[in-house]
Amino acid sequence: MRQGAHSTRPEADLAGDGQHGTAHERIYESLKAALMNGAFWPGERLVVRDLAERFSTSPMPVREALRRLVSEQALSNHPNRGVIVPPATVESIADLQRVRCSIEGAATEWAAATITAAEIKKLKSLNDRMLACTRQRDPSDYLALNTEFHFTIYKAARSGILIPIIEGLWLQAGPRLNIMRGEATIGMGMDHHQEIVAALLEGDGARARRALVRDISDAADIMLRAAAADGGQISMERPRVGRKPASGRKVAAAERPRLRKAQR
Repeated sequence: MRQGAHSTRPEADLAGDGQHGTAHERIYESLKAALMNGAFWPGERLVVRDLAERFSTSPMPVREALRRLVSEQALSNHPNRGVIVPPATVESIADLQRVRCSIEGAATEWAAATITAAEIKKLKSLNDRMLACTRQRDPSDYLALNTEFHFTIYKAARSGILIPIIEGLWLQAGPRLNIMRGEATIGMGMDHHQEIVAALLEGDGARARRALVRDISDAADIMLRAAAADGGQISMERPRVGRKPASGRKVAAAERPRLRKAQR
């Protein structure tokens, strides 16, 4: 999947382009982008019937797409709940942090030698849009913009081998990053983004890598504290679209899964 094709809105990630490939492939790509952009939460259940309705398709291609994502460890099969987004445990958060810092750090350092002026301009624009989300306390676009910001850097490293590896990491990271668009956390790490852009502009790969590592590590620290305070894992089981939770509390728009029908 081309990262440049990612929408900056989570709800658009489930729309699919409707133009190429089989139904299974379109659904797979849309779910993949949605996971990376934080359209799902750790512990969330993915119901075949509901997804088939949103994609205007039969259950079969949805099941095939979910099986593929399970095989890639982006989703897991729960014995009682079916296919879910894996909960984020303290151990898995720390492990993912270590791997991301190493691999994404290398990509960021390499990008300093090959990034173009147009890509720098794009990074500044994305950063400005994230800052606008922060000022307006509007989280709807925040994580998708963050994904696009990071992958603009990683693509600038000019490594076709590296991008699919990083995509695999973000399939796990995306749902966990939802914690970063809460009222108390939205905008945290933006100073690291600014430092990364400044370092890339100067061609200083080591400095850009250090800022990227701080960005990932600060977010992981927040996740680790949240997991430790919640019994050792982050797992947010939300109601299906259109239903209230058992407590009767309505789910805020920013918390609700954003699903749209795929075009045929």
